[in-house]
Amino acid sequence: MLTLVREAFAGRYEVEREIGKGGNARIFLARGPDGQPVALKILHPELLVSVAADRFLREIKLASQLHHPHIAHLLDSGERDWLVYYVMTFVEGATLREIMSQRSRLSVPDVLRIADDLLDALEHAHGKGIIHRDVKPENVVISPDGAVLLDFGIARAVWASGSDRLTRSGIAVGTSTYMSPEQITALQEIDLRSDLYSLACVLFEALAGRPPFEHRNEAVVLQMHLTQPAPDLRTLRPDIPAELAAGIGRALAKTPAERWQTAAAMRDALAAAMVG
Repeated sequence: MLTLVREAFAGRYEVEREIGKGGNARIFLARGPDGQPVALKILHPELLVSVAADRFLREIKLASQLHHPHIAHLLDSGERDWLVYYVMTFVEGATLREIMSQRSRLSVPDVLRIADDLLDALEHAHGKGIIHRDVKPENVVISPDGAVLLDFGIARAVWASGSDRLTRSGIAVGTSTYMSPEQITALQEIDLRSDLYSLACVLFEALAGRPPFEHRNEAVVLQMHLTQPAPDLRTLRPDIPAELAAGIGRALAKTPAERWQTAAAMRDALAAAMVG
């Protein structure tokens, strides 16, 4: 695959090596014409069976309007030698998933800093009408300048350009551990409050050492999101301030109307809980 990608992008990007594989794409470290490192992401070929490439590329361009220090910027996208690709700024650092695999529980101040950065990023994107749809630890890099959210707009582009079978399945347009109830059922329009639910799942896991809902069977996890209330964080980690546990718990409400209504409101509430 590396040789194929190098040949396809010769003269445009200097592809160095493969650095990862996500739900939607294989990721390569490359250098642009200016010599700066970039993350070159090649959409999985099997995904193209259910996704219209031309519409995906039209949809993904919406993300190029996002310019924020805590959002990886979309630099380029297109198709070369049957490879559908998009290019984002390369963010130096470990993913939140990698960090949590080494330390099962993060400190409260560390989690609050991550929450503040990500909610600031979500506020910016939501203000432009763009929903992430796949907030998860693998899509968060902890850089020297703070937490950075990756792949903004990608899950939406896959969803918007996919066949009915793909969009009903939830595959590649979300991750079961972090999916909101409305994203699972697809019975209503997904709005910004879905991202807040997903982020709350991430923060819960970072603090408790486990996500709010877990089971070896993915279908059971999805059913738990739909029907079971999230555990109280303080039953799993008593040292967490009550206000912080309540703030995350509110974002995990089953009904969007019961959650925080904006990223800014959630950010301010968590910050106040920490001060308290």
